[in-house]
Amino acid sequence: MPGKDILQLINQESFLNYCFKRNSEDVKYWEEWLQKHPEQVKQIEELKKMLILMGQESRKKISQSNFAELQHKIAHSKVDVKSKTFSLWKKWSIAAAAIFIIIAGGLFVSQHSGEIVEIVNSNDISPGGNNAVLILANGQRVDLAKVTTGGIVSQSGIKIVKKADGQIVYEISDVIGKVASDQYNTIETPVGGQYLVNLSDGTKVWLNSGSSLRYPTKFVGHYRNVELKGEGYFEVSANKAMPFKVSNTRQTVEVLGTHFNIMAYNDEPVVKTTLLEGVVKVSAGKANALLQPGQQSKLAGSGIKVIDDVDLEDVVAWKNGYFKFNESLESIMNKISRWYGVEVIYETMPDPDLTYSGKISRSRNISAVLKIIGFNSDVRFKVDGKKVYVIKQ
Repeated sequence: MPGKDILQLINQESFLNYCFKRNSEDVKYWEEWLQKHPEQVKQIEELKKMLILMGQESRKKISQSNFAELQHKIAHSKVDVKSKTFSLWKKWSIAAAAIFIIIAGGLFVSQHSGEIVEIVNSNDISPGGNNAVLILANGQRVDLAKVTTGGIVSQSGIKIVKKADGQIVYEISDVIGKVASDQYNTIETPVGGQYLVNLSDGTKVWLNSGSSLRYPTKFVGHYRNVELKGEGYFEVSANKAMPFKVSNTRQTVEVLGTHFNIMAYNDEPVVKTTLLEGVVKVSAGKANALLQPGQQSKLAGSGIKVIDDVDLEDVVAWKNGYFKFNESLESIMNKISRWYGVEVIYETMPDPDLTYSGKISRSRNISAVLKIIGFNSDVRFKVDGKKVYVIKQ
């Protein structure tokens, strides 16, 4: 897998946060990465010093010698990040990367930063958050965003509790015989929502925006069956006697106890199942695949393709509060559409073979995310109400 070069690094918000100590999580991430890759320390430190120097020089003109030095370093350096992902930004310019990185008060902009994102009527769009609706067995709908900490409801021996951190937990009554075995609940996250639910067997499920999970209030029988629409990250409680199954309209994933992510949105052409720990079996019709940690299955039509050495940080970035892009523009905009609740309109459909890279917090307004995407690329954006126009430069 090709390494990322210097130009990629200076476009990563997390790396810039590390250099200028603006975010403790990013500082920790890069310090740990350097410990694992000591052979890259010298080059990373040289780049860090140069960026800091440019920050100091931003209050006055950058000297020709400094500019020439940075040009030389960018042109002749490569950092082997080994991220197992393909990139990069289209048509990077050494001069643009050097002189148009303006470091003043922690702000980084590109040559055409003022044109990347146009916000009509100054109406920027806020990010999504912890929002979901719980649908009980009797059809009652509970808006979890409006529920205070404590018990939500009791149903046939099951107590559903909302914790202080927002997650909901299913607690089985001491009188097990009272628990009905045929009752199902559904939790739905709207566009711009996400949620964490603890099932009655101890399994944790994180739901991404525009997703739903249907599950029994108590697991009985030979399998623990749940139904997923959209995207979910699962940490399944181990129980060899009762395997856990996650089904959607196109495939079934069977596990004993493991950590994995499933992305199965109806508007995505491929269903992706990625394994972080344990072993899972993916089945679709007559096709099936056994995944090991670090592998990802891709289901398109009736065929299953297994990819090795997947970048797990990319896959679960949404769960950890980040967008981390290494994909086509259309795929990126699908994620933005779901998280910010916007309609994306293309002036010209993007090239599906062109890959864009970047990392930014999901807690940022939409304009900040679009600037990362548009940085030194050939597209700009116009945000008008709940519509985002993608315009080719």
